[in-house]
Amino acid sequence: MSDQELTKKDLFDFLDSQIVCTISTNGEGGYPNSATVAFSNNEELEFVIGTSIRTRKAKNIARDSKVAMTITDADKRWTVQLEGDIRELSPEEFDERYSEKHFSKLPFSLPFKDIPDQHNYVIIPIHLKMSNVSVHPWKVVEFL
Repeated sequence: MSDQELTKKDLFDFLDSQIVCTISTNGEGGYPNSATVAFSNNEELEFVIGTSIRTRKAKNIARDSKVAMTITDADKRWTVQLEGDIRELSPEEFDERYSEKHFSKLPFSLPFKDIPDQHNYVIIPIHLKMSNVSVHPWKVVEFL
């Protein structure tokens, strides 16, 4: 990360160096539910996750498409925070648009590929900010 203002290159370098995020969905009882999942992203700042349709997060997503996500490197004290909308991808759309990058970044997720209840989702952020809190004053840039 540069000593100057945070750039989109800093953002993409950071995202490429991370493999897990915490995603928060809106729970049935009105309380947020959070889960740690592996993720990939593309140059359009779309984020992809996979999960079983039997999970609480998948059931929450089916009911409410609004999510929040954080990606944190606790050692470097950098974080990305976003809010956005999530939708389930068809197997065809996932294969055509996202699978190559997803499995390249997350080869350990390949065994889940052919499990029938494993589905993939794309998150389209409406707000995204990156923070470097290892310096004073903190460096914070809103990209969306």
